Amino acid sequence: MHYTYKFRLDPNLLTIIFLNKLIGSCRFVFNKLLEIAINEKLYSYYELKKRIVNLKKEYPFLKEANSQSLQAASLNLKKAFDNFFKKRSDFPSFKSKRENNSIIIPQFFKIEDNKLKIPKLKISIPIILHRGIIGNIKSISITRTSSGKYYLNILVEKEIEKLPLTKNAIALDVGLITFAKLSNGEEIQNFRFYKNSEKNLKKLQKRISRKQKGSKNRTKAIIKVAKIHEKTKNKRNNFLHKESLKIIRDNQTIIMEDLKVKNMIRNKNLSKSIQDASWAEFKRMIKYKAIWHGREYIEIDQFYPSSKKCCICGYKNINLDLKTREWICPKCNTFHDRDYNASVLQLKLCLVA
Repeated sequence: MHYTYKFRLDPNLLTIIFLNKLIGSCRFVFNKLLEIAINEKLYSYYELKKRIVNLKKEYPFLKEANSQSLQAASLNLKKAFDNFFKKRSDFPSFKSKRENNSIIIPQFFKIEDNKLKIPKLKISIPIILHRGIIGNIKSISITRTSSGKYYLNILVEKEIEKLPLTKNAIALDVGLITFAKLSNGEEIQNFRFYKNSEKNLKKLQKRISRKQKGSKNRTKAIIKVAKIHEKTKNKRNNFLHKESLKIIRDNQTIIMEDLKVKNMIRNKNLSKSIQDASWAEFKRMIKYKAIWHGREYIEIDQFYPSSKKCCICGYKNINLDLKTREWICPKCNTFHDRDYNASVLQLKLCLVA
């Protein structure tokens, strides 16, 4: 099974210059191949890969980069086209310097004594290793964040120990007021990570707009904004990992609604809150962790009326709108919290099936 370790790198100035050139070369190749694909309607991976030789002749600076990383850039474009043609994502877009940029180094690298050696770089890069690496290393990639930090991602193949069997089953109903309500009565708090940093971000973005383009002060302000975004993302990911792992550890069967988040964020009033909650990422984590640890993951159709149906008597409240979070069943007089009722119904539906 594939698993990725992530470690911070501690490069010196010469290494930073080299990495920036390598990242820039890979981004350049990706963008040039995408331009060729659009202009010539050429989507074959092998045909596009051949064009790298011509690009090297036309742009000599590409010879400073290792061939494997440039070829990996063409493979990334192939994956982007595959996702587009399978309707999993939009048409590939050109990469920008401002984004998190990464390079793949599939071979000819060495990790030894907490240092990384990569092709065409004479000096080793110190790695801040905070845990051991278990498994067979398949490939590595280096990522540069918008705030200027460098990270090493190590893809390994290893066996992941299955968790002990349990009889517990649980259903989750995600929301915006609380992050999720569980069929056992528990709640997961919504910390609203982006919303809590939004005020600070707006202040900094105002400062950026007042500073001269290209100035050092503007660059410093942009990096400050990037750091806040990065910190917010790290907090959110840490929260999602902890909560998803807790659910996987405690339950043998996990049931969730198959929400179409892409369609839901079209609602301008809710899009920011939905993106902040990261339901899709939470669901993705639960799915792959369930596979890793030998758990069963079940998805309920999003159009199943779990919120409108009484979990006690089955009465369907067709007049229940989205604004109403609590209601009393007219048939059995049971008081319902909308999200908790939905999670109980989802659990019952799967247990009956």
